[in-house]
Amino acid sequence: MTRSPLVATLIPLVPLAALGWPLARVINQKAYQAIEVEKTATAPLITADLFVRSAHPFSEVKVKIGETTWTYASDEEVKEIHFPRDQKATLLVSIVWPEHTPETAAILTLRPHGELDRSHTLWGFGEVTEEVTFTWAKQP
Repeated sequence: MTRSPLVATLIPLVPLAALGWPLARVINQKAYQAIEVEKTATAPLITADLFVRSAHPFSEVKVKIGETTWTYASDEEVKEIHFPRDQKATLLVSIVWPEHTPETAAILTLRPHGELDRSHTLWGFGEVTEEVTFTWAKQP
Protein backbone atom coordinates (compact mmCIF):
# COMPACT_ATOMS: atom_id res chain seq x y z
CA MET A 1 0.00 0.00 0.00
CA THR A 2 1.37 3.41 -0.93
CA ARG A 3 0.94 6.66 0.90
CA SER A 4 -1.29 9.28 -0.46
CA PRO A 5 0.44 12.09 -2.31
CA LEU A 6 -0.79 14.58 0.30
CA VAL A 7 0.81 12.67 3.23
CA ALA A 8 4.04 12.09 1.26
CA THR A 9 4.29 15.86 0.69
CA LEU A 10 3.45 16.89 4.27
CA ILE A 11 5.92 14.56 6.02
CA PRO A 12 9.07 16.39 4.71
CA LEU A 13 7.44 19.76 5.39
CA VAL A 14 6.90 19.06 9.13
CA PRO A 15 10.59 19.74 10.09
CA LEU A 16 10.57 22.88 7.96
CA ALA A 17 7.42 24.09 9.69
CA ALA A 18 9.03 23.42 13.09
CA LEU A 19 12.03 25.60 12.10
CA GLY A 20 9.79 28.29 10.63
CA TRP A 21 8.83 29.93 13.91
CA PRO A 22 12.41 30.52 15.20
CA LEU A 23 13.50 31.54 11.72
CA ALA A 24 10.66 34.08 11.54
CA ARG A 25 11.79 35.61 14.85
CA VAL A 26 15.35 36.02 13.52
CA ILE A 27 14.26 37.46 10.19
CA ASN A 28 11.67 39.87 11.60
CA GLN A 29 14.06 41.76 13.86
CA LYS A 30 14.68 45.47 13.48
CA ALA A 31 16.56 46.29 10.33
CA TYR A 32 19.62 47.82 12.05
CA GLN A 33 20.68 47.83 15.65
CA ALA A 34 23.33 50.42 16.37
CA ILE A 35 26.29 49.20 18.38
CA GLU A 36 27.61 51.68 20.88
CA VAL A 37 31.40 51.82 20.83
CA GLU A 38 33.27 53.47 23.66
CA LYS A 39 35.68 56.02 22.27
CA THR A 40 39.15 56.03 23.72
CA ALA A 41 41.68 58.81 23.56
CA THR A 42 44.45 56.90 21.85
CA ALA A 43 46.62 58.50 19.25
CA PRO A 44 47.86 56.58 16.21
CA LEU A 45 51.21 54.85 16.63
CA ILE A 46 54.46 56.19 15.27
CA THR A 47 57.37 53.93 14.33
CA ALA A 48 60.88 54.86 15.39
CA ASP A 49 64.38 53.43 15.64
CA LEU A 50 65.84 53.54 19.14
CA PHE A 51 69.64 53.41 19.30
CA VAL A 52 71.53 52.65 22.51
CA ARG A 53 75.29 53.23 22.49
CA SER A 54 77.52 52.91 25.53
CA ALA A 55 81.15 53.81 26.19
CA HIS A 56 81.54 50.46 27.97
CA PRO A 57 79.67 47.28 26.96
CA PHE A 58 76.40 46.88 28.87
CA SER A 59 74.84 43.64 30.09
CA GLU A 60 71.24 44.61 29.39
CA VAL A 61 69.08 47.58 28.52
CA LYS A 62 65.31 47.73 29.06
CA VAL A 63 63.18 50.50 27.59
CA LYS A 64 59.54 50.79 28.61
CA ILE A 65 56.93 53.01 26.96
CA GLY A 66 53.50 52.62 28.51
CA GLU A 67 52.89 48.88 28.90
CA THR A 68 55.41 47.76 26.26
CA THR A 69 59.01 46.85 27.13
CA TRP A 70 61.91 46.35 24.72
CA THR A 71 65.01 44.51 25.93
CA TYR A 72 68.43 44.95 24.33
CA ALA A 73 71.03 42.20 24.64
CA SER A 74 74.70 43.12 25.00
CA ASP A 75 75.31 42.82 21.24
CA GLU A 76 72.25 44.86 20.12
CA GLU A 77 72.38 48.54 19.30
CA VAL A 78 69.07 49.38 17.60
CA LYS A 79 65.44 48.30 17.81
CA GLU A 80 62.33 49.40 15.97
CA ILE A 81 59.74 50.57 18.48
CA HIS A 82 56.20 51.95 18.34
CA PHE A 83 54.63 54.55 20.59
CA PRO A 84 51.56 56.85 20.52
CA ARG A 85 51.85 59.86 18.22
CA ASP A 86 51.57 62.97 20.32
CA GLN A 87 53.93 65.78 21.24
CA LYS A 88 56.05 63.71 23.63
CA ALA A 89 57.42 60.23 24.27
CA THR A 90 58.23 59.17 27.83
CA LEU A 91 60.66 56.26 28.15
CA LEU A 92 61.65 54.45 31.33
CA VAL A 93 65.23 53.32 30.64
CA SER A 94 67.15 50.81 32.74
CA ILE A 95 70.79 50.02 31.88
CA VAL A 96 72.89 47.35 33.61
CA TRP A 97 76.68 47.26 33.23
CA PRO A 98 78.89 44.37 34.37
CA GLU A 99 80.59 44.54 37.76
CA HIS A 100 83.79 46.60 38.02
CA THR A 101 82.76 48.85 35.10
CA PRO A 102 83.77 52.43 35.92
CA GLU A 103 81.32 55.29 35.69
CA THR A 104 80.29 55.45 32.06
CA ALA A 105 77.86 57.06 29.65
CA ALA A 106 75.15 55.68 27.41
CA ILE A 107 73.55 57.69 24.62
CA LEU A 108 69.91 57.06 23.78
CA THR A 109 68.88 58.28 20.32
CA LEU A 110 65.26 58.18 19.16
CA ARG A 111 64.74 58.50 15.40
CA PRO A 112 61.00 58.61 14.70
CA HIS A 113 59.95 58.34 11.08
CA GLY A 114 58.85 61.78 9.93
CA GLU A 115 60.16 63.67 12.98
CA LEU A 116 63.50 65.09 14.11
CA ASP A 117 65.91 62.88 16.07
CA ARG A 118 66.18 63.30 19.84
CA SER A 119 69.11 62.18 22.06
CA HIS A 120 69.75 61.89 25.78
CA THR A 121 72.87 60.85 27.71
CA LEU A 122 72.65 58.69 30.83
CA TRP A 123 75.59 58.56 33.27
CA GLY A 124 76.25 55.95 35.91
CA PHE A 125 77.77 52.62 36.88
CA GLY A 126 76.32 49.27 37.90
CA GLU A 127 72.65 49.90 37.18
CA VAL A 128 70.94 53.14 36.14
CA THR A 129 67.19 53.69 35.83
CA GLU A 130 65.95 57.01 34.48
CA GLU A 131 62.77 58.41 32.97
CA VAL A 132 63.52 60.22 29.71
CA THR A 133 60.99 62.44 27.91
CA PHE A 134 61.44 63.51 24.29
CA THR A 135 59.21 66.29 22.94
CA TRP A 136 58.34 67.64 19.50
CA ALA A 137 56.59 70.78 18.36
CA LYS A 138 52.91 70.51 17.50
CA GLN A 139 52.18 69.94 13.85
CA PRO A 140 49.34 71.86 12.19
